[in-house]
Amino acid sequence: MKNKSSIGLRKAAAALLALIAGASGCQQPTQVAAKSATPVRVVDVALNSSSESLRYSASVLPLAQAALSFKSSGYVTEIKQVMGADGRRREIGAGDYVARGALLAQIRHQDLKNQLDQAAAAVAQAEAQHLQASQDYERAKALYSMHSLTKPEYDQSQARFDSSRGAVDQATASLRQSQLALADADLGAPFSGFILARNIELGNLASPGTVAFTIADTSAVKVSFGVPEYAVKQLRLGLEFNIHLQDDPKQYKGKVTSIAAGSDEKNRVFAVEVTVPNPKSYLKPGMIASLTLSGVEKAPAPSVPLAAVVADPSASGRYGVFVTSEVNGKWTAHLRAVTLGETHESDVAVEGVKPGEKIVVVGVADLKDGDLVQVLR
Repeated sequence: MKNKSSIGLRKAAAALLALIAGASGCQQPTQVAAKSATPVRVVDVALNSSSESLRYSASVLPLAQAALSFKSSGYVTEIKQVMGADGRRREIGAGDYVARGALLAQIRHQDLKNQLDQAAAAVAQAEAQHLQASQDYERAKALYSMHSLTKPEYDQSQARFDSSRGAVDQATASLRQSQLALADADLGAPFSGFILARNIELGNLASPGTVAFTIADTSAVKVSFGVPEYAVKQLRLGLEFNIHLQDDPKQYKGKVTSIAAGSDEKNRVFAVEVTVPNPKSYLKPGMIASLTLSGVEKAPAPSVPLAAVVADPSASGRYGVFVTSEVNGKWTAHLRAVTLGETHESDVAVEGVKPGEKIVVVGVADLKDGDLVQVLR
């Protein structure tokens, strides 16, 4: 019985010592091994120059276009007649071709002839009054020289002479204006081309400034578009372009005939005009043309290998690169958000880094922002 009690006490003492040992062991500080530097390879951010092809869409414009209107008011009494597709004569309209100098329309001549007659009568009256004033002035000069006329009377005679001469000039100018008005009663085509619009009918009262016809010269057409500053440097007068139209397999050729000296204030592009010969009028105003400017050198931009780009864990859909820096002989990698641009083979243009900065290109998968790195040579 005594032996059994001794064995039990020894077991209890052993358990208590184990518990104390365990408790004392839990109170000892845990030591965490320091993370070693991650081996990586780095490259310098470089400037990459690239070229691109710029495709433009533009409207086809006529070589010249004019809005024609009568200079004087009057009732429309005649509009040019042409033979219609049905074999009957009709008034000229949109789509009809006219030669330079062709009479397009007339306003009533009689009204303008009456004004011309009135102006001629006014000239005759002014000349008669001037003749009388001239004779009176000559007599006044003779009398004044013999001291038979007072100075005020002489001055009045000279004033009447000068006034009558001015009246003759004014009446003559009115006569010339009436002659021009009568000549302008016939509205002619300033150049050969197609009628784009007719806005008058027989019997209408035409007014100065109201457009009667719109005519366009399409013997050649212009294609106008705008290019950015870096692209305008590639252009020169005479440079040839290939012009394409929608749903037209034919290719047209044109040359640069105008380059704006300054950019547009709103969109900062330079206006360029390409002139395309159009002897058969295949190209019509309002059509949409396309052309391509190839080999345009873009401004150099910072570029990094695609392998250096990682997903930014702090922002979905954003990207970053690890930029390394050395302090007291230790290299650290910091994640920097970047904006991706165009790719060039195995490189990509980025915004957010500067040329010459060192970025991690091998070993990025194991890195976190602020990690120590070992730069491999």
